[in-house]
Parts: sequence; C-alpha cells; structure tokens
Amino acid sequence: MAMKKIAISLPEPVLKTVDQMAKHQRESRSHVISTILSRVARLERNRDITAQIDALFSDGEIAAEQKRTADEFLQESPWPREKW
Repeated sequence: MAMKKIAISLPEPVLKTVDQMAKHQRESRSHVISTILSRVARLERNRDITAQIDALFSDGEIAAEQKRTADEFLQESPWPREKW
C-alpha cells in the first residue's frame, strides 16, 4: 500500500501515550497512529452499515418477508433445530 507522509500536532499527553504504546508493541509511532486511525475508520463504517441495516429492517414488510424466508429455510434445512 502506498504511504503518504503528513504532519500532525498532538497534545503532549496523547503523544506520550502513543509513544508508550509503540514501545510496548515494538512498533513505530507512525504504525501505532495508523492502526488507531484505521480502527476508528472501520468502526465508523461499521456503524453506518448497521444503521442502514436497522433502517431496512424497521420496514415491517421487509422484516416479515425475512421472517418468512427464515422459517421456510428452517423447514427445509437438513440441520437439526439448534438454539443459537
């Protein structure tokens, strides 16, 4: 993956924490910050996806159709009825 250098300003306590994490993980400061930002971005994307799914299933007709489909699948399924 191509990397691009940027400059950021951090409060001293945040930088100290990042440096401690980097030392503990035996990684560079840059790697630690990159990993944290990646996780935050992924969480935000996952929240967006979850919100879209929630909105979709808040539609009563769609929820009922999904329930019917699941019930039909269970009736035809070769798997024993297990409680998940």
